[in-house]
Amino acid sequence: MNFRFCNLNSPPPSPSPSRGEGWGGGAAIRNPKSAFERGFTLIEIIIVIVILSIVSGITVKFLVDSMRIYRMTVNQKTLLDEGKLALERMCRDIRDASAITGSTATSVTFTRNDATAQDAAGENIRFDLSGSTLRKVKNAGGAPENPIAMADNVFTFAVAYATSEVQLRLTLQLASGENVTLQTRVHPKNLLEDLGVPPPPTYKNFRILNSAGTPIVPTWEEVRRP
Repeated sequence: MNFRFCNLNSPPPSPSPSRGEGWGGGAAIRNPKSAFERGFTLIEIIIVIVILSIVSGITVKFLVDSMRIYRMTVNQKTLLDEGKLALERMCRDIRDASAITGSTATSVTFTRNDATAQDAAGENIRFDLSGSTLRKVKNAGGAPENPIAMADNVFTFAVAYATSEVQLRLTLQLASGENVTLQTRVHPKNLLEDLGVPPPPTYKNFRILNSAGTPIVPTWEEVRRP
């Protein structure tokens, strides 16, 4: 243990800054000598906050736009798949028609030629739009009719029939604005007028003739009479 003696009549020693001493018995006030010791001013902190806010806003907008584009792409693909499936089913059925018995701007009615697992031979079938649902109506015109939903979210369904050709145009649209439009043409291969009943036309759909002029069944293509 060390002891220090001093003369009470002599003035007190000066405080030593190197030992952290100051007047009044407290620590000496340190004077920062570098930028790291000085810290940040209020202006510098405000500038950093503003820059971070701008960067964060840009990042958030990028993420929001990416999610919006992703949702739009998924919705359009869903509509496209639903519309393609509906058109393929309609084309398959209309292609087997033996007669087109009715056609309006928004519907087509025909008589099926061959039986399938769902339809009977000679059955009347109608494709039409009810509200926003595209329907296949079995036993069309009979009692009772049997409507079957084929596609939802249908905005418009247009039909045009002329010269043994059925043109279908289908537009699907969601409430969020995504939409897709599909269009196709169908040539029924079993129309009675194309089979020569009655009278023989100058155009025959989807038929191959042999050298004797006799149709080859069931292979089909578009040919003309001589």
